[in-house]
Amino acid sequence: MTGLRGICAIVVCFAHVRITLQSRGLSLDVPTIVERLCLSGGRQVDIFFVLSGFVLALIYRKWFVSSVTRHAYGQFLRRRFARIYPLHFFMLIMVIALVVAARVVNAPTMHGLDRFSASSLPAYFTLTQAWGFLADDPGQWNPPSWSVSIEALAYLIFPLYVLFTSRIERLRPWVLIIVVVCCGFLLNASTPWGLTGYPAIARGLSEFILGCATARFHGSSLARWLQGRLGSTLALTALVICFALTPDTGFVVGFFTAPLLLALCGHNAVVRLFSNQMVFFLGEISYSIYLGHFLFSSVSYRVISISWMRSGPLQLSIGLCFITLFVLAGATLTYFAIERPGRNLLRGGKVPMRPADVGAQSDVSGAR
Repeated sequence: MTGLRGICAIVVCFAHVRITLQSRGLSLDVPTIVERLCLSGGRQVDIFFVLSGFVLALIYRKWFVSSVTRHAYGQFLRRRFARIYPLHFFMLIMVIALVVAARVVNAPTMHGLDRFSASSLPAYFTLTQAWGFLADDPGQWNPPSWSVSIEALAYLIFPLYVLFTSRIERLRPWVLIIVVVCCGFLLNASTPWGLTGYPAIARGLSEFILGCATARFHGSSLARWLQGRLGSTLALTALVICFALTPDTGFVVGFFTAPLLLALCGHNAVVRLFSNQMVFFLGEISYSIYLGHFLFSSVSYRVISISWMRSGPLQLSIGLCFITLFVLAGATLTYFAIERPGRNLLRGGKVPMRPADVGAQSDVSGAR
């Protein structure tokens, strides 16, 4: 699953870089199938939400299955916010510093500096900027952080979800997941997925809970079949076909992600594909890629000339490679210098890496 997270993070980066370069006059037209499979960043975030709920349910479900004590709840939140907050705080401070510097030297920016509102900063620092009823900002200071805000909300409700559904999850897991899936599709039918307010909350929580409900089938006969050669191949193929046939993101992406997560808990060719050393490392630094790529790519555009990239296909290829390597270098640096040390500091000491520590997407969400 670490490798899957890495691929999703780099696709989000590619999608946003493409949009930015096209807005600056570069022609980056590709076939529709390539765009949907490799340059559609929104649906990768949906994978992050499902993956986050799945991993957290596997690791922490037993903590809250019978009760939600103050100590357990506090420890859970401390661990999860130690995972997401240090890098979020650092990236936010870096963006603020660059915006202030740009104002001081009157540096030209493509979209101007007025979109950076100081009044929204308290919501960013408290990770409530995408909740809508407390703040309504899709992420001007650091666009990817909207999903981290929704991820934080999911952390707050996770223990209560486990407590209230533990009985039906134990006795009738199929009933629970059918209800979750139906609610997810109904929510998506009533509102297109968005980046702030109700559309963002409905999106993130429905997919996060889908991941939690899917984790209950870990170790089941269904999971064992999905972990076989045929089942794992079909699970990956179904998600790829979903990407190819759907023009935009939606709950359907989470629906087809769930079987793949069960398949990735076994030993098969799909697992080996995502366990490639390079792909695995992308997964290790995926949160830094995801949360830092806007800042890193913005800096890279000032290092390499966009007008030079327009002068020919070779220059364009060299420029794209440079931007990609610049983002990866920045993400690697922040992973080792900020993300891991910050997590260990907030947890009270260095801890060994475990599946729950690698991140959600939110870990995201979250990535993430």
